[in-house]
This record gives sequence, structure tokens and C-alpha cells, in this order.
Amino acid sequence: MRAAIGIWLVVMAVTVFASGYFDGCLAEETIERPEAATFDLVRLDGVPVRFEEQRGRVLILDFWATWCAPCEVQMPILQEIWERRGDEPLTIVGVSMDTDPPEKVSAWLAERGIRYPIAIADPQLAVDYDVWSFPTLVVVDPAGRIARSHQGVLGRPQLDALIDALQREISPGA
Repeated sequence: MRAAIGIWLVVMAVTVFASGYFDGCLAEETIERPEAATFDLVRLDGVPVRFEEQRGRVLILDFWATWCAPCEVQMPILQEIWERRGDEPLTIVGVSMDTDPPEKVSAWLAERGIRYPIAIADPQLAVDYDVWSFPTLVVVDPAGRIARSHQGVLGRPQLDALIDALQREISPGA
């Protein structure tokens, strides 16, 4: 029994390492990016967010829920990027999939110091973006195509590198 657990742990460690290692390799592939689904959302503060108005910018959609523990790990990373890179052609929108009233979601966010834009979406948007777990980050390039979809927590270095690469598509010489 102990040997089986040891083998299982080694297999899991190799799987986690390989997925993280090869994950970065996929960014260099030149595969056709699918068009992102359009949307019209309203942020918790009442400001509309329209997909069409995000063209020419890198768009990060963070699909999350208040009951999702890994989401609480991802959100401070996005908060830090939003604060640090707010003057760049970058939009970050947290897409809450909660069924709680907006006031309860706002209070939950305030308790955790999360201030980047958040909207509560209809579940159909998650279906449109093939979201089946939380958190899921969908990164849309400046042309409105999905550059990356990632289930689970994505670290700041990986996000920064992806944002930098996509912003170079806006200004290739930069």
C-alpha cells in the first residue's frame, strides 16, 4: 500500500511538472486562434463592459466564484497586475459566476481588497468560453481572438509574459 502511494505521488509530481513545463512551450506555437465570444456585461459599479470596445487591448477574463478557494489565490495576482499595469492597453474583468446578489459579492470582494473590475455574468458566457472549472482565465488578444484559456491558478510571471507578448502584437517594434 505504501509503495502504491509513493508511485502515485511520483506520477502526480511528474504530471504537474510536465504540465507546467510544457504549458510555456505552447505559447510559441503558431496555431490559429479562435474568435472570442462577444458579450455586454455590467460591472458591479454599474459601468458597462462591451467586448467590441476591448479591441486593440489585451483582455483578461477571470471566471470565478466566491466559494472557489483557488480563485482566492488567483485574484490577488490579478489585482497586483491591474494596479501595476493599469496605464497599458490591458483590460482585466473578473467574471463572477455567483448566484448571490451583487451586494453580497461586492462585500466579499471588499473584505479581500479586490478592486479590479468585476461583473456578474449569465452562465451562458461560461459556456461560450468553454469554462468548466474555476478559476479559468481567458486571455483575448488585441484582434479579439482567444490567445489562451487556462483552468486553475496562473502565476504572475506567466501572465506578465503573456501580456507582454500580446502587447507586442499591438506595437511590434516595442
